[in-house]
This record gives sequence, C-alpha cells and structure tokens, in this order.
Amino acid sequence: MVQTLSAMARTRLTGFSRLLLFLLIALPIVYTAAAYYNGEDPVANVRGWLGMDHADQQPEPTGEVSLDELQQENERLRQELARCQGTTGS
Repeated sequence: MVQTLSAMARTRLTGFSRLLLFLLIALPIVYTAAAYYNGEDPVANVRGWLGMDHADQQPEPTGEVSLDELQQENERLRQELARCQGTTGS
C-alpha cells in the first residue's frame, strides 16, 4: 500500500513540459531584470502592451467648434466654390 501511494504522488514530466515550466518562471524574472538595467519600468511597459495605461492619461482636448462657426465656414466655402465655377451661390 505504501508503494502505491508514493507511485501515485510522483508526477512525470516530459522534456518539453519542463522547458515550458522553466520559461514560465524564468522569462518574467529575466525581462524584469533587463528592463531595470535599461532604466525602464517593466510594470509600466506591460501595462502599455495590455492597454491598461490609458486610464492614467488625460484625454486630449478636441478642438471643438461651435455650430455658428461651422455655418460661417460652410457659407464661405460655398461662395468660394461658386466663384471658382463662375456662378452665384445660394
């Protein structure tokens, strides 16, 4: 009975699964060390890749224009187009 329990508790891994486990543990450590060595913030880099840093940024102002300004620009462009076509605009 003792041999059966110890045999069941032992898990065998293939070489590929050992490689994957090693990479799963080693790559984040290596990346963090390399980023710090280069003077970067690895957490901010990962957040940037995942799109999580947009919440920290302020939205850029959108050059909003009033309706009156748009109507004036529209009328000016109509007059210019009419002048180029040689007719009078409405």
